Amino acid sequence: MIDIYDTFTIVLNNIMQYIIMAIDEMKKNKVKMHLAKDGKEADGFLLSHLNRGTAKGKKLHKLSRIALIIITLLLMNQLPFFFTHSQEITANDLIATAEHPDLLLILSPQYEKDTDIHTAINSYLTAVYKDLGWTSRIIPIYEDENTYQQIDNIIETTYSNHPVKACIMVGEDLNTALGGDCDYLEQPSTIPWSTLGGTTAYESTDQGIICKPTTLQICISLLYPTHTLSYEQKKTSIISAFQKFTSQRRFINAPAIQVFESSDLNTNSKPLYQQLRDYEALNYTEDATESDIISTLNKSYSAYFVHGHSSPTGTDVNAQQNSGWFKAENLDTIQTPFFGADGCYAAGWWSNQQDNNNLDGSIDAPWYGSKIFTSTTIQVMALGLLSQNGYSSPVSFIETVMPELLKGTPLAEAMIGHSTIGDTIIVGDPTFHFTI
Repeated sequence: MIDIYDTFTIVLNNIMQYIIMAIDEMKKNKVKMHLAKDGKEADGFLLSHLNRGTAKGKKLHKLSRIALIIITLLLMNQLPFFFTHSQEITANDLIATAEHPDLLLILSPQYEKDTDIHTAINSYLTAVYKDLGWTSRIIPIYEDENTYQQIDNIIETTYSNHPVKACIMVGEDLNTALGGDCDYLEQPSTIPWSTLGGTTAYESTDQGIICKPTTLQICISLLYPTHTLSYEQKKTSIISAFQKFTSQRRFINAPAIQVFESSDLNTNSKPLYQQLRDYEALNYTEDATESDIISTLNKSYSAYFVHGHSSPTGTDVNAQQNSGWFKAENLDTIQTPFFGADGCYAAGWWSNQQDNNNLDGSIDAPWYGSKIFTSTTIQVMALGLLSQNGYSSPVSFIETVMPELLKGTPLAEAMIGHSTIGDTIIVGDPTFHFTI
């Protein structure tokens, strides 16, 4: 296949030769141009000099050739502006444009043209390829296709050519399905994107996507900065997150897993968390106090879980109200690559809107998901009803995903094929894995 530069060069050379031949022919035949000027016939300026056969005419002919060559070179130099898709392909480009990608990066309309963000993403994709051998593709979303249904169609079309393992949704302006909204609380749903079969794979109402046991086919991860921040703040947050995911790829299991859980909710979930002892040492605290929480903030853990009545701002890990509030700001201090907040609306954010059956934008108030951009150690979070059970088969993240993750399986692969009730939201790097 001929490169576009070669093709354009051939065309320009042919044009140049044609013009020179035409000038030679006009000179040879003494063709005259007739210009209407004051009602008199006048020789064309160029031909009147060429046809005289003088040294001056020959000099002009030579200058014409030089001018045409210069114009050709200038036009060729401007090719990147005319043919932006034909620039030199680098190794990073090949990784990021794989025909059969394992990992998709869906880039929102707000950020799809930002070269600095593209650079950070390409570095991350290269690191993932070197680590796991996964190839990737960046797919920009334009304004006229920014609905969660159309985005789902794009993901499923890509999947039909090659099974996609994970998809990172980059940009808070991506239209996302509603999981629910209540009293200024907003909860997204990624079920339309993580399942196959379009709208036949899930049920929805005006109040949002219905939570029910659903088999996940793709691991969907969100990377949504707070909506109300400035563009530069959001851009910096996205870039720093990808730089963290790029530079921190090896995670040796720390001495233990930390779990704080309220006795008000743990009748069925306590045994599930206790089963994690089979894979890792477990520090389990029921009805933790403020001092219990503070004592863990400067220690290292393989994973860190909180379970209790929750909001985007934090989780009550003590049955006695106001005795053990774990706040989202603690995520800036705890030393763990994996964090889980187990509770209602832990996967959401605060907005300025009351119930309106829409997923409204986040405001600059503390919420768990935003801490992926400020924590220096957390690579990925699982937020939502992580220990929900009571069905005929396991549907909780703690039961189905954590055992595989603790064995060294990448998070996305640990999730694929397992059932969930649809409430769990992943935030951060879906390629995260422990180094066993």
